[in-house]
Amino acid sequence: MRSQSASEVLLDASTLCHYAQHGGLQQLRDFLGGRARITREVERELLRLSKGPEFAQLADHLVKDGAIASTEGKWPKLTKNLPDDLKDEFARLLGLKRALGEHDRAHAGEIATVLMAKHRQSELVIMDDNWGSDLGRRTYGLEVMSTARLTLEMVICGRLDEEEGFRVFDSATPHDVGRERFNAGLENLRRA
Repeated sequence: MRSQSASEVLLDASTLCHYAQHGGLQQLRDFLGGRARITREVERELLRLSKGPEFAQLADHLVKDGAIASTEGKWPKLTKNLPDDLKDEFARLLGLKRALGEHDRAHAGEIATVLMAKHRQSELVIMDDNWGSDLGRRTYGLEVMSTARLTLEMVICGRLDEEEGFRVFDSATPHDVGRERFNAGLENLRRA
């Protein structure tokens, strides 16, 4: 399975939020371990979101003096800043999103994740945003996986039980997807 074999995985904020929302960040951390990376733009978004009760578990992993961070270290590790030769492309893409009427930093995390993954030649990007996923796949030729797919793979590998997996899968997919598609996804992976 791709999430198990990739040597480096760049994560967007959405994946970490879905796992935090359901108390599963430790399982995600155990599964991805040191292979997981986030950009500084994603870290900023996660730290902002961690102030809300729904995503409070994020602080345990991101903040240096959190209970988990102090014993196991901050997770996921940060990439370096975007190299100078990618800053113009980052600004161009961010400006494009702003021109479409979105707020000033709309998609900054997705854009930085895609550009950094291309720069670092990362084997896998996990992202739920459709625009960001298309940017990664179509424009930069990256392998992109959704949180839902990652969750199915974690269940198949025994890293999440089916109930834990369904809760994350359900929050990471549209409301009409549901249990039937979750079960079908598991069955397809078992047969692969």
